[in-house]
Amino acid sequence: MSKRLRAISVIACQSILVISLTACSSETSEQRNSYAFPVLVGEVQKVQEYERIFVSGTVSTPVLPADVSFLVSGKVVFVEPREGDYVTKDQILAQIDPTDFRLRLKSAEEQKAKAHAAMEKAQQSARPEVLEQARIAYWRAEDEYRRKKMLYEANSLAPNDFTKFKAAYETAKQQYEEAKVGAQKQVKALYRAEYDQAEAERQLAAKALSDATLHAPLSGYIAKRLIGTGDTASAGRPVFEIVQLDTVEVQVGVPETDVHLVEIGQKASITFPALPNQSFQGTVRIKNVAADPGTRTYMTRISVANPGHVIRIGMVGEAKIITDRKISIMTVPGRAIVRDSQGATIVFVYFPKERRVYSKRVEVGALYGTGVEIKEGLSGDESIVIGGQDHLRDGMSVTIATPPSENASGMKRR
Repeated sequence: MSKRLRAISVIACQSILVISLTACSSETSEQRNSYAFPVLVGEVQKVQEYERIFVSGTVSTPVLPADVSFLVSGKVVFVEPREGDYVTKDQILAQIDPTDFRLRLKSAEEQKAKAHAAMEKAQQSARPEVLEQARIAYWRAEDEYRRKKMLYEANSLAPNDFTKFKAAYETAKQQYEEAKVGAQKQVKALYRAEYDQAEAERQLAAKALSDATLHAPLSGYIAKRLIGTGDTASAGRPVFEIVQLDTVEVQVGVPETDVHLVEIGQKASITFPALPNQSFQGTVRIKNVAADPGTRTYMTRISVANPGHVIRIGMVGEAKIITDRKISIMTVPGRAIVRDSQGATIVFVYFPKERRVYSKRVEVGALYGTGVEIKEGLSGDESIVIGGQDHLRDGMSVTIATPPSENASGMKRR
């Protein structure tokens, strides 16, 4: 075959190949345009729900941390717990060298014993010589009284003089009776006072010895430890800080536009970024009457039960306060929300006449069960894609799949 014929043959083959590829390409495009992707479609739900206020804050304790300190001073010889340790009430935390306190207690006990012996001796009968002196004085006063009485009865003694002798006689008689019973009351009272003082000194010494050992005043976690073995403790200077975590509080700031909706006793749902996949229930306990001048928010405290002690002081919490006011909202199932290439939240709206779907940007709000609040972007009359939306593109042709049953959120499907 000549070169010219071979060239014509090659050109003819190339033309046929181009025509074939073009035909194949056109067929694929037509098939693609005629294909309808199956989706599930539902309606936007309009419901009445209690309005919710979203605030954030930090965790604190409803009771101020307990500052624990020694009541006496001395050298520390023992320290047990460290920061983060859990201690129970009356557990030993630290101890001061007890030697000096034991010696003081021993000395006080000896002084008490001496005072007790002196008091017992004073309670006994008077000494024989004292009793004899009182008897002789009484005998002389009685004899004088009898003689003066005879003179008085014979009108030989003035009444005033007789009264003096009578009084002297009665006084001597009383002193003699007291001497027979025991020591004078004043002496007994003096020895009793000395004994009571010795007992008080003993009690103080015993208390000082007891105070040399520091016990936990309550159960909780050691937040701070400010002393170690060998340090010198000063009376009244805090050496431990104990916090309780059975119940904590999230302190949040409520904007002045929402503060009128918040009341003490309202329920709240709280989540913590540090504790993923966990939600806690709380109750509004305090609402301040004065706004913070810097943030113009009102301090509000939400009490949260913390039985597992997983919520720690200082954590950031996101709170959702459920108010007493009902509002009308629009919701769609959470799975209907997707994001476009720019990260904006969208839903796909179904247009039945065209049998196509088009994306619509929406502003989402709070979660209500499995539904998400739509704050802006929808009128509420649209039909939206609730199944298969992850594979859709704007303007794509779709067909409505037959659902096996209604979804869990109760949204009606078409």
